[in-house]
Amino acid sequence: MPILRLCPSYRGSFMLLKDEASASKTISLKHRLILLLTVMILPFVAFFFFKAADTRDRFEGEYQRSSLTLALEVARDVNEYINSTGDLLIPIANNNEVRTQNYPAVQEFLKGIWPNYKYYSNITFVDVNGDIQAAGRPPAPNANPDEAGKKVNVSDTPYYQRAMNSEGISIGDFMLGKLSGNPVVHITYPVFDYTGQRVGFVAAAFDLTRVQNRLLRANLPKHTVVAVLDASGIMLARNIEPAKWAGKNFYKEMGFKNMLGKPDGVGKVRSSDDTTRVFAFAALERVPWYVRVGVDNDFIEAQARKELVDHFVVFVPLLLVAIFGWIWIGRDVDRFHKKTERLGLLDPLTELWNYRKLNQDLDLEISRARRKKEKLSFAMIDIDNFKHYNDANGHQQGDEALKQVAYIISQATRDTDSVYRYGGEEMCVLFRDADKAGAMAVSERIRKDIEEALFAGEQEQPLGKLTISIGVATYPNDTVSKDGLIKCADVGLYRAKELGRNRLEDYSAQGFTAEDNDSHYLSNCS
Repeated sequence: MPILRLCPSYRGSFMLLKDEASASKTISLKHRLILLLTVMILPFVAFFFFKAADTRDRFEGEYQRSSLTLALEVARDVNEYINSTGDLLIPIANNNEVRTQNYPAVQEFLKGIWPNYKYYSNITFVDVNGDIQAAGRPPAPNANPDEAGKKVNVSDTPYYQRAMNSEGISIGDFMLGKLSGNPVVHITYPVFDYTGQRVGFVAAAFDLTRVQNRLLRANLPKHTVVAVLDASGIMLARNIEPAKWAGKNFYKEMGFKNMLGKPDGVGKVRSSDDTTRVFAFAALERVPWYVRVGVDNDFIEAQARKELVDHFVVFVPLLLVAIFGWIWIGRDVDRFHKKTERLGLLDPLTELWNYRKLNQDLDLEISRARRKKEKLSFAMIDIDNFKHYNDANGHQQGDEALKQVAYIISQATRDTDSVYRYGGEEMCVLFRDADKAGAMAVSERIRKDIEEALFAGEQEQPLGKLTISIGVATYPNDTVSKDGLIKCADVGLYRAKELGRNRLEDYSAQGFTAEDNDSHYLSNCS
């Protein structure tokens, strides 16, 4: 048989094509560049979301601060209304006719002063039994259906209960006045006779129109709602749709509960009109009322989006240009890198895959075999008495023999197999999706082809020919690890050497099982 002549370019091309699928499993530079680009873009994306949240939070903070300022202004004005009411009631309570309970004189007195105070629906004197003994305004026809002249009693009202237990100004709940029929809140002050005994109280039915007008006077946009609520959650006034909301109870609303007991504050709540608002509130000093100013959250987010668009309208095109340039350059770099990467995975002498590539492929293939429950076999090949061949023929001829052996092995294996130079005169084959019998059959073909090939100077070998010995191991029959597969095949190889060389040995023929390997032998072979 003539000596085989190798074509290095063909042999290298053959190996690259044969293991294209295996090589493609490694992450290419292109994918790494894309990954790096993604990592570079991630901070921008993170910054975008951070900027969006920061802008929204900043707008919320600004509107909360401006809302708090407005709430404090309205609270100050309403406090002045309450204080001025106290300034009115105290002189009345100290009036001689009132303290001596001269009801006809008190009636005339109240009738005389009431018209001068347009924001009070009525000014009354109520005795300790809750009977209205005098009023500046006569009963409205539709407010008191009782017979004319019958006393109107208010002992069932909250403002009566509070007034009778107060030593100073007290305030009642939202109600319709029993004399006027208007929505009012009663502000009261106690009356004592000259002996110090409580004889009743004077009450001003504070017309909430005054508060309502103060809210309307603010001339606020539609996205801002100002409301006044008492401590029980009753809405006393509102700048938008007051007729619809005044008198409704908001005590169960979480935003209201968060205000109780606090002088002022800010928050965010979904209101009873199904609108989420950023709000601020301020408590009144003299009475348990709260002024709440809310701004629609949708309006705030629209303002934040507008600012974000203005910020990124210039930056985003520049980013896209940078991304396009990165991809354009990365494509050429990737092509160059693929060439250099393959050169880094090839043995320069035999143009087989090198040890580094073997480690990569074993990790991938064992993982795949485990996942798909497939077999995976591995053969370790060593040229018999190769040192003797080198000494007899020289290292240059030894290199040629290594190239020839590599080519023969590559030709004898399947397209799905991979051939590697392990080191020195050792080579190995990874048999994908191959059981022990299949791997042994291909290994025997390799051994036979080497034995039948002609090598220059082989007649000087101890066996008269250049031959190889092979050890074969299979996953998971013999071992379940990468290192175990290599070492088990190596044990089979040395067994073949001990039995005379120019043969192949199956590791499992040594009598060990995979369980043995894992528990005992593979402390050295795993």
